[in-house]
Amino acid sequence: MAAKKLILAIVIVMFEIAAAVEREITVHVEAGKEECFFETVIKGNTLTVEYQVIDGGSTQMSELDINFRIMNPRGQPLIAEFKKSDGAHSQRVEELGDYKICFDNKFSYVSSKTVYFEMINENEDEEYDDLAGIFDDDEEADTEYYEVQVTDIEGKLKKIKEDIVKARHLQDLIRVTDLKDRSIMEHNFERVNWMSSVYVIILIAAGLCQVLLLRSLFDDKSKINPLWKKAFKD
Repeated sequence: MAAKKLILAIVIVMFEIAAAVEREITVHVEAGKEECFFETVIKGNTLTVEYQVIDGGSTQMSELDINFRIMNPRGQPLIAEFKKSDGAHSQRVEELGDYKICFDNKFSYVSSKTVYFEMINENEDEEYDDLAGIFDDDEEADTEYYEVQVTDIEGKLKKIKEDIVKARHLQDLIRVTDLKDRSIMEHNFERVNWMSSVYVIILIAAGLCQVLLLRSLFDDKSKINPLWKKAFKD
């Protein structure tokens, strides 16, 4: 009997741990535009947003920056940052409502931005004391037999949750950094190819001009030849 209640306690704890809302979104913000998202947060929860600009466009003047802000249901800004490449913010919510998360690229007239962000809506103060009621007082013998306490289960599950969150966050960070580096590499490759094409055209044009000038020195019918003769006479 105690084993069944122990399993029930673990299931309840796992459901409560999974109750936290976590989202990962990659958004493309056009030049001169703003993208906003809404999240309903209850009082007492903590809203955590971590973002990173992974692509700043392919233009020569592009930079990895964006304006960021979080606004409460009344439209008042809680957090505001300007022209940042990344950031991480946690805000404890004091009122129920829809909170607005915005990425503003209005300051850019040419370059679009790609932003990856992770949003977590959870109650960090949540306790699991109600699990103690699952075990009755008359089952002390069975409880001692299994030598497991609800507090031990709670502590271990919380530790597992923290380790999983840290591992997942590290994997996301590695993945986003890889996307960011790949984007920079691709844009640099495009710029090198473009500049190489321009230099090749300039070299070809310069070579043709030199050939024409050399030919005009020995061609009396050339329109440039009289200019050479006049220059030499002077």
